[in-house]
Amino acid sequence: MIDETRTVAPPTAPDDAPERLVMFLEPDQLVLDKSRPVPRATLSSRAKVALWALRVFVLVVTAMVIYTFFSQLSG
Repeated sequence: MIDETRTVAPPTAPDDAPERLVMFLEPDQLVLDKSRPVPRATLSSRAKVALWALRVFVLVVTAMVIYTFFSQLSG
């Protein structure tokens, strides 16, 4: 009789090895591993402009919300 309940793990790429090893770390080792800084992403100038536009938009909307809140308090 053939046992069909066994599952075979899919083959993993060599790049997957560090992620698989993380589960074997002690808690303090895991904290140390996760506290390493991540290098800054390189963005195109178009993406930088879009992010700055988003920041300006958030500031304008925040100012509008604060203004509306205080104007409704007196009215």
